[in-house]
Order: sequence, then structure tokens, then C-alpha cells
Amino acid sequence: MAMAASMADLTVYNMPPSPPNWDKVGVFYIAFCITWTTLLVAGMIFCAINHRIPILRVRGLPLSFSAILLLHVYWILGQITYPIGATMPTVLAYDVQYFGMGVYFPLGIALFQASNLRFLHVARTQKQQFASSDNRIGRKCNGGDSSWLCRLRNMDYMKRTMTFITIGMIVQFIITLGMWFACAKYHPTYGIPGTEIPEGLLLPEQVIYLGRGWEWWPSMLWQVIWTWIAAPILIWKAWGIRDTMGWRTQTIACCLSSLHATPMFLIASYVPSFAKVNVYFTPSQWIHVSIMMWEIFTVFIPIFEVFKLWSVKRKTTQSMAKYDSNATIIETSPSAKWNNESSSTLAEKTQSVVSFDDSQSDRLYTMDALEHVLSKNAIQLQEFAALSDFSGENIAFLSELAVWKSRWSDISDEKARSDAFNQALWIYADFVSTQDAEFPLNLSSKSLKQLESVFEKPARTLLGEKRVNQTSPFESDITSTPLHEAIADRGSYMGEIPDAFNLDVFNNVQDHIKYLVLTNTFPKFVESMRRRSVDSERSDFSGVSDTSISSWISKQRMKLQTFI
Repeated sequence: MAMAASMADLTVYNMPPSPPNWDKVGVFYIAFCITWTTLLVAGMIFCAINHRIPILRVRGLPLSFSAILLLHVYWILGQITYPIGATMPTVLAYDVQYFGMGVYFPLGIALFQASNLRFLHVARTQKQQFASSDNRIGRKCNGGDSSWLCRLRNMDYMKRTMTFITIGMIVQFIITLGMWFACAKYHPTYGIPGTEIPEGLLLPEQVIYLGRGWEWWPSMLWQVIWTWIAAPILIWKAWGIRDTMGWRTQTIACCLSSLHATPMFLIASYVPSFAKVNVYFTPSQWIHVSIMMWEIFTVFIPIFEVFKLWSVKRKTTQSMAKYDSNATIIETSPSAKWNNESSSTLAEKTQSVVSFDDSQSDRLYTMDALEHVLSKNAIQLQEFAALSDFSGENIAFLSELAVWKSRWSDISDEKARSDAFNQALWIYADFVSTQDAEFPLNLSSKSLKQLESVFEKPARTLLGEKRVNQTSPFESDITSTPLHEAIADRGSYMGEIPDAFNLDVFNNVQDHIKYLVLTNTFPKFVESMRRRSVDSERSDFSGVSDTSISSWISKQRMKLQTFI
């Protein structure tokens, strides 16, 4: 009787902690948590070490990895719930789960959404800058003379996105903290009346009541918005993008892998028949499954793409070492001439590519082949780089530099030197400057400092400093100049030209970018041409087959009509 009375007096507030569950399930959870966390951290370190590789550089790793770290903290809490969750006071354990789900989870989703929006922003901007005939992006309204709302619309896309996400994160944190203070079941000494645990509930019912309630719904709202509103819109917008670095696949896979999370969490939390499952697989684990999938697609797919890139790079290096650099593809194989007629289709331009056997096709992965394409068909390569590889700035830079070098062979007189410097200054501003270029070239710090010593001071004199007005945080001090605008319309630098300026000032950067294109973009371009040419041939064959079948059906129909 005394024991029964003692059990009746137990509540979630005075229930003593239990020993850890070191059964097979508990050991599995701990081992799995340690193993996966180790692999994840190792993968993130690998990406951080190789962050200058174009496939990783364009992704914006700090943003996506910040999201992964926040989400992984919440994931770890879910894995240790079964083995050691009962060792904590019951209310404290639910406090930890509440703040994990109310702070880490929604903040991680917010940053993860920003990371995915960056994908669309990069794809759209690359297309506008390097693959569109009209790359001028006009201001939506005059931010200097209009309301703060207009200035907000004129902000840089990612800055505006991060502004809204930051506001949402702050609001979510305030709501989470405020509801915890308001909910008396987590602290019976204070709180809004009616939010305490109802009297008369047995201990198991009290534990269940702690995990339910209106205070959990704002956290779930983030998941619903991301899964069923933002993710489908993101999939729809990203569906037509055909990138070569797995970013589209990564984005769509992350969206699809989270569709089950919210419905299954609610079912597991409120359907009594799930009680036996919840003992070993808590309701939040349905969310943790989607988090783990996000980690796989965000960290390990890029790593897989890096290894693929290294394999292609080795093939390219071997091709360069194998063939004489003085022998161009036109000289070595007359049948391999590139068709450069403007009316030719993409498949027609690459018929020579697919005519090679495996031994001859290696010649396409050489610097000679790249320079041939740059001189004869740079526009098509630039469109591919912008739309599929998100590296259109590299081809655009090489093209602009080639035009600049062809125009200026002698800058001995003052007028020619001034004009050549001004054109070079705009090339620097459009492609090199970290303050002015939308997509700065991927240069080493040494090369960047070398060019900055020549052009940075004149660039700041001509373009000004890009800074935010503290009194009007949404108003930029200067407006950016559209890429490729005529030099005459962009102004000229009239100051003293640095002595270090000469016609060879971009040579080191040019060689570096050419090698970068050769080992990253160009092999993908060649393979894309192969596939399109093969698809075209198959389509032609299919068309002939369809015509033959249609002709046979028509003849049989005529015979049947004659017979009748």
C-alpha cells in the first residue's frame, strides 16, 4: 500500500532519474551518432580545405554548413534520447527537446532555405550576366528618393533574403522563449493559468502531455512552410536548370526527402497505436531522418562531384602530356574540323567530336582544343559555362581580354596608354575586383594582390567605395554599372596611371583561368556536345523508323479498304 501511495505521489516534477539504457538499441544509437557525426565533420573539413575548387566555391559553404551544424545539433539530441534521455529530470529533458526544436531546428531550416535560394540566385544571375543578350538589370524604383520599402526592393537579392530570414529567426527565438515562460507545465510556480498539467493525470499521461501542446506548433510551422510551400516552389523553379555540378540534384533531393517529416511527426505524436514504436523511435526521429538526408545531399554529393572533377582533371593532364602542344586538332585530324557556321545547330557543331574513337578523342582535352574553341566558338562555350557550370565569368574574361589584347599592341604614346588602361580597368572591375565584380575570378591571393596594386586605387577613385549608408541601411552609396556596357558610357579614369601597368599585366591571370577552364568547364562542355550529338543521331534514326512504320500502316490500310 505504501508503495502504491508513493507511486501515486510521483509526478513529472519529482520523478527520480533512471539509469541509462545500454541495451542493444541504446548502444546502436550511441555508436550510430558518433560514427555519423565523425563522417559528417570529416566531410565538412574536406570541403573547407578544398573550398577554392569551383564546384565548392560557388555553393557558398559558410551558409550551408551553418545550417547543417544547427540541424545536426538537433539531430544529435534525437539520437541520445533513448539511451540517456531518462537520466535527466523529466521536465529538463523536455525543456532541452523544446528549445532544440524551437531554436536550432527552425534556425537551421531558415539558413538551409537561404542556401537553396542562393542556387537559384547564382543560376539566374549567371544567365543574365553571361548568357543573355540583355544583361542590364534596372532598378525597380528610385531608392534614394522613395520609401524604405522601395530601397528594400533595390537591395542585393541575397542581402534582402538574409534580412528577411534574420528577422524571422529573431521572431522565432522570441516566440519560443516567450511561450516557454508563459507555459506553466514547464515551471509550475509561474505561467499563464490553464497552461499547467491538468490534475488527476497519471504519470505516463503527464509525460505525454509534456510533449504535446500549442507551444510546439510554431516550430512545426517552419517545417510545414519549408516542406509544403517553399520546397515545391523551389523544385518548380529549379527544374529547368541543368547544371553540371549536382547542385540541382542536391536541391531537389533535399526538398523531396523532407516531405514525410511533418505528417509522420504529427501521426506519431497523436495516434495511440504509435506508442509502442515511440519507445524506440521517438516522434522527432521522423524529422531527424530528413535532416540526415539533407546532410548527405549537402555535404557528400559535393564531395562526390569533387572526386569526379579530379578524375577528369587527371584525364586532361594526361592528354596534355601525351600530345604535342604544337599540333592542333585541325592539323592532326582533318575530319575533326569544327563547324563554325552561325546557322549550324549544336549537334551539327559537334559531329566531328563523336566521330573520334577513344584514342583520338583525347586530343579534345588539350589546351590547343580549348584555344581553338575560344577563338572560333567562344559564345557557345560561354553560354554553356553560364547556364550549366555557373562559371560564365571565366569565358567572358578570356573573351574580353582577347579583344583588349588584339586592340592594343602599342601603348607608347600617352593617349593610347590612357585608353588601354581604362579598358583594362573595366576588365578588372567586371571580373577581378572583390568589391565590384558580381562573380570575381577564382584567383590566388598573390595574383589578386598583384592586380590590386595596379588597378584598385584607380577603381575606387572612379567607382567609389561600396558601403552602406548607416542612416539609410537599405540605400547603397553607389549604383553598380551593368556588365559589358560600352566603355564610352562608363566613364574614364583621368588620374596618374601606375608604372606597373603594361600589356602583360593580365598574363598570369589569363594562364591561370585558361587552365581552370581546361580542367573544369571544358571537359564538361565536350561531353555535353557528345551527348547532344548522339541524341540528335538517335532522334534522326527514330524519325526515319517512325516514318517507315507510318508508311507501312498506310499501305496496309489501303489494302484493307481495297479488300472491303
